[in-house]
Amino acid sequence: MVCGTIKTGIKPLNILRWTENREEVSVFPPAVADINGEYFFISGFEEADGYYVLAAHSLAHALNLSVSVHGRISMVELANISQICTKLCINYSDIKVFSEYNIKGRQNFQTLEAVASYPEPLKKYLRSKDIPLKTLAVFNKLNDICKGYVADTIAAKDISLGDFRNLVNILFDMTPQITQEHLRGDVVKNLSAERDKARQTFMEGFGRLTSELPVSISSPDSFETGRLTFSFTAGTAEEAERILRSVESKTSTIQKIYGFLDEQGIS
Repeated sequence: MVCGTIKTGIKPLNILRWTENREEVSVFPPAVADINGEYFFISGFEEADGYYVLAAHSLAHALNLSVSVHGRISMVELANISQICTKLCINYSDIKVFSEYNIKGRQNFQTLEAVASYPEPLKKYLRSKDIPLKTLAVFNKLNDICKGYVADTIAAKDISLGDFRNLVNILFDMTPQITQEHLRGDVVKNLSAERDKARQTFMEGFGRLTSELPVSISSPDSFETGRLTFSFTAGTAEEAERILRSVESKTSTIQKIYGFLDEQGIS
């Protein structure tokens, strides 16, 4: 931290507070940032007789100073920082911790901000586990029943990162079919068996439709979306033209394939 001075008789604002459920770094008296004569807490976050004052040229600079003195940042605290940026119109790109944790792109920040509304058992879990944003993005897509089940599970026992990821993924894959009966006993095992049956049925149906075309059809993202790859091999221009004409004559089959994906909730 850069050098500062001790100052008394000021009333710092607490709008940059992002720390949550942690023992504060031992900075006494509390540290504040001075932005053009206005003071903002950056450490300690409690009123005192005197404050350690650091100069800052913007709210983003002050927030960066605050983060720099607090060590490891949990996912919940990253979400708090993101919310502060949104509320105070601070550019995410000006906050160093986001690039340090490789958080970028609108979707990642939307996922991160959703953490603020998580139930307390899940927040407590995220304070101790480094759950990837990709996994949290899947969790955010679960219905309320499944979200509640995940929260209840981690409140009852400390599960590993791998077990958490597997649980979230299987619940997401099977969400349309899940009933309360599925959420008893060994949920991952039971739903995995159901998913395997559903996947086999899906692939059989997809295979019947695609076999009607003279080209290979595959999913580039394992059917996470409705995007499909159509490919074929031809030894001559004439052979390629023949295959393309054949495909063109089967537009109704192609429509059936995409209709089949829509029926499965894949789009």
